Amino acid sequence: MAALRIRTPAEYLQLLWVRRYYVLVPFIIVTAALGYAVRKLPDIYESTTVIIVDPPKVSSAYVQPVNQIDLNSRLSTIQKQVTSRTELQRIIGRFGLYQEMARRNAPIELVIEEMLRHITVRPFSASAGVYAFSISFRGTDPRTVRDVTAELAARFIDANSDETRRQVYTTIDQLEGRINEVKGELEKIESARAGYLVRNPDALPGQEQNMIGQMNSLGMIRQSQQSSIDALRSQIATNEQLLTTLKTQDSEMPDVPVSAGQTEGQLRSRRADLKSQLKQLLTIYTEKNPEVIKVRVQIESINKEMDDLRNRIEQDRQARRSARRGNSQISGMEIRIAADKRDLIRKEAELEQTNRQYAELQSRLRSTPLLATEATRIERDYTTLRKRYEDLLAMRDNAKFSARVINDFSGETFRMSDPAGLPEVPASPNRRALYPLSLFIGLLSGLIAAAAFEVRALMTIRDARDVAHYARLPLLAAVPRISTPQERRWQPVMATAKILAVIILISAAIPALYQVIRLSGVLVIVAGDN
Repeated sequence: MAALRIRTPAEYLQLLWVRRYYVLVPFIIVTAALGYAVRKLPDIYESTTVIIVDPPKVSSAYVQPVNQIDLNSRLSTIQKQVTSRTELQRIIGRFGLYQEMARRNAPIELVIEEMLRHITVRPFSASAGVYAFSISFRGTDPRTVRDVTAELAARFIDANSDETRRQVYTTIDQLEGRINEVKGELEKIESARAGYLVRNPDALPGQEQNMIGQMNSLGMIRQSQQSSIDALRSQIATNEQLLTTLKTQDSEMPDVPVSAGQTEGQLRSRRADLKSQLKQLLTIYTEKNPEVIKVRVQIESINKEMDDLRNRIEQDRQARRSARRGNSQISGMEIRIAADKRDLIRKEAELEQTNRQYAELQSRLRSTPLLATEATRIERDYTTLRKRYEDLLAMRDNAKFSARVINDFSGETFRMSDPAGLPEVPASPNRRALYPLSLFIGLLSGLIAAAAFEVRALMTIRDARDVAHYARLPLLAAVPRISTPQERRWQPVMATAKILAVIILISAAIPALYQVIRLSGVLVIVAGDN
């Protein structure tokens, strides 16, 4: 099938003429309903007053303002106070506003919301350092609108005076609270700082070098003690050999059995090995290390065995000495060996104590970097908090001085520049624009209705041009519509009936459409009654 034939503008005009009643009837209904609704819109009057913000009487170079709040934020705060529910209820009751809503028993929340829609506060852009803003109110009665605007302006001026002082003293109270908080934190960190240094004196500056010097001194002392112990052990071994020789010479039966001497020698050798091992362990681990404790237990066990062996040998010697009391050289040698052994025990104890001190210094030196890092962090936090505390004290003193100056010379004040006037011309609705808009909407509605009825006809064959386009054949003949005599007699009656039906339709549709427009509130929104 061929594509849809494109009509000429003349053909479209002809179609509109054929469907002229489909355009005319919606046009009349919509235009009449909208025009009547525009006419019935209430006149809304608007009264405006201008308020100028006067700067403080004291130069800001002399006193730094306590609150650097811009005009918009300040107006927002004051507006919330003035337009609070309590304040607006007082204004509504005083001027008898929104009586129609009261007669309908509308909730007070809706009445407050309606009044808020009619109040407008607009700040002006600052020029040459002059700040100002306007207060507007809309309503149906001009005098009431003027009086309400003047009342709102007076309340803004009074609220600003109270707000200025409230902001000053609120700032001071906030600073006082913040100072107390920071002071408490400062006291806590001072206590923690002092306690940390008491518990960890190694965190103090210079302690690391001090401990390194002590370790070097202890290392030299330990080396000297070890050399003395080795020399004493060698001397004891030599004297014991000499004593053994003397006893052998004195008697064929030695004072000490060979097995006991071998056992004691083995114990001494084992103890010397363990002490050497302990010495090496103490250079690496602390006293509480399991390996160190294990070696010490073994040394103590060997010492106990040697003590028991010595007691037995001593008892045996006493028995033998009772038989050889006349040999003073042997007795002197035994006394010297016993003294050397006591001296050896004492020196070994001193060496052990030196090793413990050295290991303790080693452990403290390993933990010094961590302690110093924590001490640095605490000191940094303390310095920062101290600086913040001093800054808050300076801000509080400045705020108190500024408050005294504001009380004496006042701060920024609101001054009415242009009082609220009696409006003579309604601010809305703009009927000069709404009436042409109604005509346009009515015409558009008629065109849409005609197009809806005619769109199907565009798809059918209506004349010779449609036949030639769709069938691709010329039109040979056309049969006109033939009416019977009876149909011709009824044509005037049908035309009259259609006219009456159209009149009835228009008469019923206009009031119905008006009610729909009024109840929907669309026209109120378009009219700009915000």
